[in-house]
Amino acid sequence: MRTLRLSLLAALAGVALHLPVHALSEAQSRAADQLVEQIHMGESVYRDDLIKDAVQRLYRIAPDHPEGLAAEVRLAVQRGRLDQAAALLERLKAAAPDSAAYRQAAALLRLSSAPSAEVLTRARLYSATGRIEEARKAYDEVFQGVYPTADLAVEYWQLRAREPESRPAAVRQLTSLLQAYPRHAGLLSALANHSFNDGNPEQALQYLERLARQPAQREAAANREYEYLSSLPAGEASVKALQSFTRRYPGLPVADRAGERLDRQSALLADPAWRGGREALRLVEQGAGAAAVARLRTAIQAYPDDAELHGALGLAYMRTGDRTRALQQFELARNKEDRVDNASRWVSLIESTRYWLLLQNASAAAERGDWMVAQRLYEQAHRQNPSDLHALIGLGDAALALSRRDAAREYYLRAFRTAPTDESTVRAIGRYLAGETPEQALAMLDGMPAAHQSRLAPLRRNAQLARLNERAAHAMAHGDWPQAMEALAQAQQLDMDDPWLSYRLATALRNGGREAEAMAAYDRHLRRHSMAPSSRYAHALLLESADQLQDARDSLARIPRQAWLPEMAELDQRLSARQRILHAGALYEAGNVKEAIAFLEAQPPTSAIRSQLAAWYLEQGNSDQAMAAYMAILHEDPDNADARLGRLETLAVQGKTTELRSLMDADLPALQPDDASGRRRVAALWGQVGDAARQRRELSDAVAGAKGPQPWLIRDHARATAEEQPQEALKLYERAMLEGRMLPDGFADGDKVTFTRAMREQPDDDWLKRSIRRDAEALYQRENPTLTLSNDTWLRTDGTPGLSRLNANTTILQLDHPVAGGRGFLRADHVRMNAGSFETTEAGVIDARFGTCVFEGRDAQGDLQALPGCSSGLRQKASGTGFAVGWQGDRLSFDLGRTPQGFPITNWAGGITYRGDLEQLGWSLTASRRPMSNSLLSFAGARDPRTGIVWGGVMATGASLGLSWDQGGADGVWADLSHHRLTGRNVADNHRTRIMAGYYRRLVNRPDESLTVGVNVMHWRYQKDLGEYTLGQGGYYSPQRYSSISLPISYARRSSDWSFLLEGSVSRSVARSSDSNYYPSLGPVAGPLQELGRMGVAENAFLAANQISGSKSNGFGYSLRGMAERRLNNHWVVGAGFDLQHGQDYTPSRVMLYLRYTFEPWQGNLKLAPSGLAPYADFK
Repeated sequence: MRTLRLSLLAALAGVALHLPVHALSEAQSRAADQLVEQIHMGESVYRDDLIKDAVQRLYRIAPDHPEGLAAEVRLAVQRGRLDQAAALLERLKAAAPDSAAYRQAAALLRLSSAPSAEVLTRARLYSATGRIEEARKAYDEVFQGVYPTADLAVEYWQLRAREPESRPAAVRQLTSLLQAYPRHAGLLSALANHSFNDGNPEQALQYLERLARQPAQREAAANREYEYLSSLPAGEASVKALQSFTRRYPGLPVADRAGERLDRQSALLADPAWRGGREALRLVEQGAGAAAVARLRTAIQAYPDDAELHGALGLAYMRTGDRTRALQQFELARNKEDRVDNASRWVSLIESTRYWLLLQNASAAAERGDWMVAQRLYEQAHRQNPSDLHALIGLGDAALALSRRDAAREYYLRAFRTAPTDESTVRAIGRYLAGETPEQALAMLDGMPAAHQSRLAPLRRNAQLARLNERAAHAMAHGDWPQAMEALAQAQQLDMDDPWLSYRLATALRNGGREAEAMAAYDRHLRRHSMAPSSRYAHALLLESADQLQDARDSLARIPRQAWLPEMAELDQRLSARQRILHAGALYEAGNVKEAIAFLEAQPPTSAIRSQLAAWYLEQGNSDQAMAAYMAILHEDPDNADARLGRLETLAVQGKTTELRSLMDADLPALQPDDASGRRRVAALWGQVGDAARQRRELSDAVAGAKGPQPWLIRDHARATAEEQPQEALKLYERAMLEGRMLPDGFADGDKVTFTRAMREQPDDDWLKRSIRRDAEALYQRENPTLTLSNDTWLRTDGTPGLSRLNANTTILQLDHPVAGGRGFLRADHVRMNAGSFETTEAGVIDARFGTCVFEGRDAQGDLQALPGCSSGLRQKASGTGFAVGWQGDRLSFDLGRTPQGFPITNWAGGITYRGDLEQLGWSLTASRRPMSNSLLSFAGARDPRTGIVWGGVMATGASLGLSWDQGGADGVWADLSHHRLTGRNVADNHRTRIMAGYYRRLVNRPDESLTVGVNVMHWRYQKDLGEYTLGQGGYYSPQRYSSISLPISYARRSSDWSFLLEGSVSRSVARSSDSNYYPSLGPVAGPLQELGRMGVAENAFLAANQISGSKSNGFGYSLRGMAERRLNNHWVVGAGFDLQHGQDYTPSRVMLYLRYTFEPWQGNLKLAPSGLAPYADFK
């Protein structure tokens, strides 16, 4: 197109003139240009004389000027002198072979040949019969882009203007041609018509004015202008235009017709009824049809034959939706129309209105649900206008409603093929695809033409979104958060405008443990829609779920209050109530319980506030107030599930188990399958009434129905299952860890090494993760058989040889095994005790008060009489093996065993303990019979060298009460109260009462590190001081009064494979005993006492001689203890420890070494405070 335009401008407009044979001066060049213009003007008005005159004058300036020669060629061809034209063409070729003038002349001469003339004739025939494309091809074949004359150029571009897509370019070419031929009549007439058709009458009238300046064209110009003026509606503008027309064209017949029209319109302008009708027409054009109806009716009464008024009234009715009346008016307009060119307008409106009336009635039938009637009406509409898509779409909608999906699909596709760019056809296909699966929808879209895929892109996106949302929903239902996150992230890329899609993505990321990414994902949507109410509402819900309550309210506040949706106001009220509850909760947790409760009691009584108050009343033991609060909620909202459960929980706290059991089936609220919290509470209630099976079933159903990960719910299920199905419970803990993101990606089921490693506490664990890890660890360890070999050496070197000096070594082999929901043990303790050898006199007799080896008294004369000393039994030692079994559960534990066989004295030993809670106070009650292992005498027993009597083997039989308060925070308190009766063979009976208590504070309290300081106080009382080693004494430390205070400190730390504990303390103690006797019981010494009596020593004198004076002592002491253990592999652990004590006249030491084997792999935490096995003699 650009080439054609440039060629035309160069050839016909003189834009690109070539140099003549000889150079011209500037003045000659200007004169030559003017003469070329005269040539073109002569050709425009078909004046050969003007052309010849201009050519001759041009030759005088520039002989053989190309434009002159070209003009002569055109004249010769016009006159049929082709030989002359050929000769002139040769001169032109010699003068300017590359000029546009030569190419035009050559093309003109070529057109004179028979073949070219035939093609040109065929092109004109095609044009006349409306075969535009064929005509254009023929013209292009013959012209080849060069248009020899102005007439031919106009002829070609007028054809091109008939092609819609080429019309603008063709009009531009004709306008450019006017620059070279400003008086060309055909060109001016064509441009005037194009301007009229383009809605630019002002420009068209200018062209007609230029045409009218040519006398031969004056009447033709006037007739075309009058034709335009006749199409104008009567009005002030048309009157002025007619007045101007009659002045400019006097004497012409058309001027007389214009005068008559002017008179008629002037009369109309003077008629008020007519003016009212025109005003109504203006209202209709402005879209105010309803306001125009009354005026149009009035105007029609005055001018009943005015087709324009009837047509306008029809348009007014149509725009108000009254197509029936509109159709009547259009038919009247058609019948009254006196202009043939306007009649087609009314016919078109009649057909259109009939068509749309059918569609309207069909739509009304569809809205009533009468799809059979709708289908029949759509079929009539389609028969009336088969090419219109609306009837096709209606037929598709009817078929879809009547479950004829294949027919609906065909109708929709036909509509789409009819108008692929129309949005309604795309929406229709979308309605069909909505009933297909995403895969089916995508398959159908893939099968549609590639050229239309861009229009179908929204439907493809919807199908892709549906597929991704299905994938995400399936993944979330199965707790597969990585898959859900991936699907929703892809969906968000397709649709960043849907706030709820971004909300679901953020929720999935949060459930997958990626909190920061969750908020960032939603922020990507929010940046685009920061002021959209629905986007802010979803954002606030997301922040609420993260407990960012003020941020949630701030997000809502970004939207003006008047734009709030009802649910936004409800959310803001809920957030405000939660903030007040949180404020009260902070007071409550800080210990300001009364202030917290008073604060909430002063707030407007919402259900949430009453529910919180009820929970606190229960915690404070005010169950009646709690019940009243729950009943107040139920009075206003009988179906409030939280209050109904709270009422039942209050009955449980009140101990009304029978009433609770009777209400459980009838009063349990109906909960949604995914209400994990509510169903968890129901399960707890079934546990309260002792129905463990229902509790487990409820928890199992809650886990199955939960949406998203619920590790805390699975943990509760595991707890309820642990007693009867421990392995299944471990599987549940494994699942809880998976859903809590505590196990690595790719975890393989049954990988116990990884599972147990995940039980290690982490510094950033929240309460739930800590709880899951600890519960799983406790159960796994309980179910993991363990074999431990330990060696414990106790050494005291500051005592008296043979008596209190002692080296005790205990080798222990213990097997721990799961039994009956707890852990049982079987053990053997091989004990070796060595008190050393007595010091002897020069005579070789024992020099210490042992048994009856020093047995003396004064006779009546006051002389000291004594039996001979002991020279046998100088070395004191004993060994033996004891066996014991035991079991420990959550609350109950017991054991039974015997002191080592092989000791001089053996005894049954054992104990039973029950643990419980009293609100925040933990307690334990123990009944036991334990050996006193302070010395060889008290534990193993000894034989008196003189009499052969065995004595010792002291046992403490009694009970103790332990109390503790420790909420897991920095502080803790403990206490122990006990009373025991101490008995032994041939040993005086004794009673012991002990009261001990302590306070400790954790300065460092991390999962893998602890630093604790505290203070302990003790007060002991013994009925008798039986700490000596004579026959009848017990050989155990037993001051009648003992008090001490100590300041302990301990530090513990562990890593993946190491754990150690270091403890130390300083103490101050006071002990006091009254006077006593070496032989508190005379029965065992009756024989020696008789011998001494024969030596004149009376019993009273004997007792007086063996009196022990009362004593009081006090002093400082310290102790240092350390333990460490090392994990060797998945099964083996080795440990060692020491214990050093130093007090006044008492410095025992202890060393231990142990090796532990677990039958199942264990890579969990080592104990933060490691401890080996305690000898059975040291059990409490």
